[in-house]
Amino acid sequence: MKQDHKYTRRYGQVFLSDKNIASLEVRALDLPAGSHILEIGPGGGIITGLLLNSGYMVTAVESDHRFVENLSIRFRDEIQESRLKVVKGDILEFEPGEYDGIMGNVPYQISSPILFRLESFRFRAAILMFQEEFAQRLVAGPGDNSYSRISVNAQLRYVIRSVRNVPRTCFTPAPKVNSRIVRITPRPDANLEELRKADPVFRDIFSKRRKKLSSILEGLPEDVGGKRVDDFSPTELLDIARRYLNGRLSPSPDLP
Repeated sequence: MKQDHKYTRRYGQVFLSDKNIASLEVRALDLPAGSHILEIGPGGGIITGLLLNSGYMVTAVESDHRFVENLSIRFRDEIQESRLKVVKGDILEFEPGEYDGIMGNVPYQISSPILFRLESFRFRAAILMFQEEFAQRLVAGPGDNSYSRISVNAQLRYVIRSVRNVPRTCFTPAPKVNSRIVRITPRPDANLEELRKADPVFRDIFSKRRKKLSSILEGLPEDVGGKRVDDFSPTELLDIARRYLNGRLSPSPDLP
């Protein structure tokens, strides 16, 4: 299908036009033929076709009615064969379910909501393309300039591996920034309820990241309280938050 209609800012529309990059994304999924894949925002179907050719079963969720119509025509046979289901809808409101894989080139403005929406689904692996700056935050470690609350929350939920950077010229129309493909697999031991409760603690200590932890939380041993948030790994920060939430630490009275 030619992508010759007007692009809509409402949907943050930019479209991958490089077939080599699309093929790389599908290969990076690395799941057996017959696996059920949830595709986020198929657009013109460049990845949809490759997923189907690789023997996957696909549920494609698309918010733009024009693409829903065109995909339904282009892949009529695959739909009739029950290999493809095209759903008009918003992935942030789509009913969670169980899929072998999740695939999508994520609109930049909803990267964080989509990332954390994944926790509502059961899946084995996800290949997602994000704005490069956002992707860098997902994989950043202690001491990196990009290390942040999102880094900690994401890494405690998932194992995240950078696949490759994607130049802006691989899209139509070309965005102002480059992108990056990441592979995401759930951590089976992640306690999502605990992580949600810990997030306000992460928010507070990252908002005061230049301060020593002892000026944010009382009761820390000197070897911990004398350090800053950037000195701790995600698992270490979770332990600090866990102790605070269990009442073993308290907010510093010196904070405003």
